[in-house]
Amino acid sequence: MSVKKLNKIYLAGVIALVFIISGLNVAAQSIPLNTKASPESETFSSAELAIIYSPDGKGYKQEIIPGKYLMHLEGSPYEMGYQQGYLGPTSVSRLANEDWFKHVVLNLLEAPDWILLIVMSDIMDYDRLKGEVGDVVDDATLRQLSAKWYDNLDSLLDKLFALCKVLVEVNSQYVPQDFLDEIQGVADGCSDAGYPISYEDVLLLNMGMDAMLALAYPVVEPLLFWIDLFGFLSCSGFVAQEDATTSGQTIMGHHWQFTEYILHEEMLVMEFVPNSGNKIISTSCPGFVGGTAFMNDQGIAISQDMVPARDCDPAHFGLGTLLTARYVAQFTNQLSEAINFIKYNERGCPWIYTIGDGRNGETGGVMLETSEHYCKERDLDYRPPWYAFWYKQIEKKDDLVTCTNHYLYYDMNGWADSTAIDDSKDRYEWLTNEALDVYGDIDLEVGAELIDYLHPPSYEYYDDPNGPVGASITCWDLTNLEAKVLYGHYNDQWVYVSL
Repeated sequence: MSVKKLNKIYLAGVIALVFIISGLNVAAQSIPLNTKASPESETFSSAELAIIYSPDGKGYKQEIIPGKYLMHLEGSPYEMGYQQGYLGPTSVSRLANEDWFKHVVLNLLEAPDWILLIVMSDIMDYDRLKGEVGDVVDDATLRQLSAKWYDNLDSLLDKLFALCKVLVEVNSQYVPQDFLDEIQGVADGCSDAGYPISYEDVLLLNMGMDAMLALAYPVVEPLLFWIDLFGFLSCSGFVAQEDATTSGQTIMGHHWQFTEYILHEEMLVMEFVPNSGNKIISTSCPGFVGGTAFMNDQGIAISQDMVPARDCDPAHFGLGTLLTARYVAQFTNQLSEAINFIKYNERGCPWIYTIGDGRNGETGGVMLETSEHYCKERDLDYRPPWYAFWYKQIEKKDDLVTCTNHYLYYDMNGWADSTAIDDSKDRYEWLTNEALDVYGDIDLEVGAELIDYLHPPSYEYYDDPNGPVGASITCWDLTNLEAKVLYGHYNDQWVYVSL
């Protein structure tokens, strides 16, 4: 075949390609996030994968591989919220309601109903509530919502739900207006898509966990010495860099093991491209303006672990952990900025934040152990003092730190009145020992395997290798801005994303 003929064929192919591309209702720049399935997955043509758009044409929900989705949100806070609600209305309506809230409480406090009735009665005791939240909730409301002798478990859950709504409204004063506008957008977009939902319900979804835990922890924590009441306190995290990793990069992993109820069916990758602040990605569900697993384009990642402690203030818990993580991802560029935002803002519910930084001169990581009055940094080279022999920190490398659901900073358990439950200590040992086994070989692939250390049937922690993932398992390469995510079911394919 002549060169001339080849050129004609090539030109015809180029022209055809141009027409195909122009026929798609999306410009190349509108899909800034690189997504793909794990290497062992099949490949699919664009015609086989679905994509839908928000009414403004800027937001979209795209099928990455069959059953796995990316939601792209772009614009002002209200615009991004509206896009999220419009593109994911079933998720919003399933999560931002009383049914999901009650399910979370009952699964969090895993015990026979008669024990739960006693615990809930103590949580909703009038005298206790008067002392805890009486400065922000009027007495008539407290008397109406406090426990009565004739209450059953369901009526007490109704009262807890109502009280948390009040406390969330009070604490919304600490939330940046941008996030409140975005929450309003979620409610409006969801409602316009045919699933009526209120602003207050979406606000509760994003802040209610802190209200509920800050109310419950002071009652539940003293009981943990005798009985493990927590059913899914199974979060884990690590940060590794320098000699711990293959090329000195910063690798961070986090397993947010929450209830699988609804979450495993609605989880997806979310990309935020706001008018102000950093571009960020999250593994989350529509309805959440905040979240549990964020990475931004500056190499900062943040996630959080629950930690039962009595040092709480349910009346003044601030903007809550989910919106705190969102703020850090969107508006901080270095590790110190992330730490200082959490340290110097209102807090009232204990959390352990895993924060990593892979760029911008402050590479490293920290487990930020917080409660109402305390905020301590357990960084990569932290060592407890010699006399604190009862604090069994296993990792003794200068470039590796791990955590589960108990404090390890010197005397933080004493300061915050916290009990390290056996389940958390076991998982800490398993994760840390596995991390030490792969020390020096950690990259994105090895890090993903590491943070998935509870993958069934490992340690006989979960029974079903095909069972649902409670929330999400994520590993980030914060130097190269890549991530690997598992959600849905344990036998599903991992999804790769990059900024």
